[in-house]
Amino acid sequence: MEQENSEVEKMWEHRTVSNKEFSTTGRLNPSETYVRLMDEVEQTVKEAQKHEFSHEAFMDYIPATGPWEALPPTDMAKSDPRTRYIGPAKAKLLNTNLFLGSTWIEAERFKFERRILNVSDFLKQKTIINANMWTPKQLFTTQTFFFCSTGDEERMGGSFLTGDLPGDDHVFLGKKDSEFPEWEPILWGLGHRGVVPDSDPLDKCFYPSLMHRNVSFNNRLGWIRYSPAGFGKDANGFLTTRPHTWIWPAVDGNRDTPTSFNLLVNLPDRRLSFGEEGITDVFMTTGKTSMYTLMGMMSSSTVRQMFGAGSEMVPLEFHCIEPGLDEWIARASDEDKYARLFEVCACLGYILTDPLVGQLGGSSKRRRLIMYPADQGNLLTCVNASQVADHALKSNYEATVFTKLDQADFMNRVTRRFKAYADLVAASDIAQGARWISQADFHDGEKKVVGPSVHSIMSVRGYDIIDMEEYKNSFDDISAAPDRLMRRIVQSIATNALKTIYPIAELGETAGSAPYSHIFGAKDDNPLVYYTDIRFLVPTSIDKLRTITGSRGADRGRMREAYTGLTNADAMTSLSIQDLTLPFLADLGEDSWQTGTGLKETEVIIEVTMAVNPGRVWKALLEPTTTEVFDLPKGNKGTAANLWGDIFINNEALHDKMKRDNLGHYLKLLKMAYHWSNDESKKIHGLKTKRTQKTS
Repeated sequence: MEQENSEVEKMWEHRTVSNKEFSTTGRLNPSETYVRLMDEVEQTVKEAQKHEFSHEAFMDYIPATGPWEALPPTDMAKSDPRTRYIGPAKAKLLNTNLFLGSTWIEAERFKFERRILNVSDFLKQKTIINANMWTPKQLFTTQTFFFCSTGDEERMGGSFLTGDLPGDDHVFLGKKDSEFPEWEPILWGLGHRGVVPDSDPLDKCFYPSLMHRNVSFNNRLGWIRYSPAGFGKDANGFLTTRPHTWIWPAVDGNRDTPTSFNLLVNLPDRRLSFGEEGITDVFMTTGKTSMYTLMGMMSSSTVRQMFGAGSEMVPLEFHCIEPGLDEWIARASDEDKYARLFEVCACLGYILTDPLVGQLGGSSKRRRLIMYPADQGNLLTCVNASQVADHALKSNYEATVFTKLDQADFMNRVTRRFKAYADLVAASDIAQGARWISQADFHDGEKKVVGPSVHSIMSVRGYDIIDMEEYKNSFDDISAAPDRLMRRIVQSIATNALKTIYPIAELGETAGSAPYSHIFGAKDDNPLVYYTDIRFLVPTSIDKLRTITGSRGADRGRMREAYTGLTNADAMTSLSIQDLTLPFLADLGEDSWQTGTGLKETEVIIEVTMAVNPGRVWKALLEPTTTEVFDLPKGNKGTAANLWGDIFINNEALHDKMKRDNLGHYLKLLKMAYHWSNDESKKIHGLKTKRTQKTS
């Protein structure tokens, strides 16, 4: 009888109840069949897309002030800029964003944001900024999925014990001061309050696992919650956490575990479940929740088909947030001072080289891993703006890009640039691609193992916010403003972004006329940075910007000259500068629909993205692990690799388990990081190399 009860408890985890069933019966009984649940989801999301957009009434919520100021009509500008975006449009789900783990939404992150206090504010902001993609004929909406464990659930409004219900103060389902809650549940997910593997499940709980806004611009919100509160933070944690039993069933598209994510994966029309372009952005860290979730998704060919985009214009992007390399080493406790560097090296290598990740993306199969510094101010606001800018380039080019080029020329230019540096880095039909860890000797009697080829671009990105006056001055060719702004970009924004993967010692100024040539203009075919992309995201209409500047588009000749002077790099082949107008980015105050965007009309976001050299990055991550040796318990000297990995590297049972779970590639990366560092450290410090003794 006891065993039977235990089975019933386990059946509860990752089950789902439709809101219709819950409202009708008042009970959380996961008795609906998989087909019934799918029908319920499909019907609800289809109905939501039928709402008619009352564009004339909506105009009243967008006052004709600030970016929407009425202008004298000319051949360059419309008198009412709002008509470039608002009209009798129909809604269409464009794409899906995945947030894996909690680092992007932790309380600490919101301390760096303006006017965004929690995830609900973040999603409201996303709704408003998304309007920059709208056209008079098409409203584009988005879906955002969060994946986190018990310890992080409060950020999503928390789970409820059976018998309880969300209160009016719930971050998504609470009415607060309004007549109706802002979000409406479609599905409820079931789970346990908190479970450590191998223990009996504790209290049963439930939470909203799929919600929508139920308006014409109807964004969706999903949440997958894992019961285990703590995951193993090193490779041995894989055996303790057993992600293949806890995490993978919730995200691998199987029909036995009807989570909201798995139900959407199995809907017949991907455009209805994940949007026209599918999953286009994955926000993650190198932590275990992120990695195990992604590995679970990659284990399923069905789920891999849900990832879309992948063009040169809009690559499928993995957004990874990390502290600075030097800061991390300085802050880490003595015991794990270097251990995390091995993990980070393997995790980044997994995204850049894993064969299954390499199958993601549309027909072009273009992917990009972007690193952001953890101390970046206004990161959520800026990332929202960047993502919308990417899509607005395609959906509403005429209203977005402040340039004299027509759309075909502009897109050809972007595609050509991307291919030029992609072929330097990523494996393709015509290029071998860089290696992630050149080679390592496993000391098993076999030849040295060559590192896997990189298949995706790796970039770092930083942001800053400047005053609109300073931005306008950068168009003045006879002032010092273009030089001043370019120096700020190279010296401050770029350096702060690059510190996530390179030591600060390599990023300082050098003596001479081009103080940053060692970063951007190295002539030895092994630079730190291959390509720099600068974008100004301007919160005003293109009509107003043309009226202010008296020009159809930006001419950035002076800034290019300044860049060459600072870096000694060719500004024609290694630099791109774009000016993009995003009028819905400006906060027009609380009496307008357009509020809570985190940016004033008088401010401009500078986004600096640098495609970096993966051959330099893996070395920068592993070289610090070779600088010290340690006294081992038996009186011998040992390396950082010994401290971190000896138990792991000799654990054949773990290796076999990882191979069975399709993680042989990740295992290879962990082994390569261990052996490369261990041998290099022994060479530097004159220690003897012993053959590895393998034991079970």
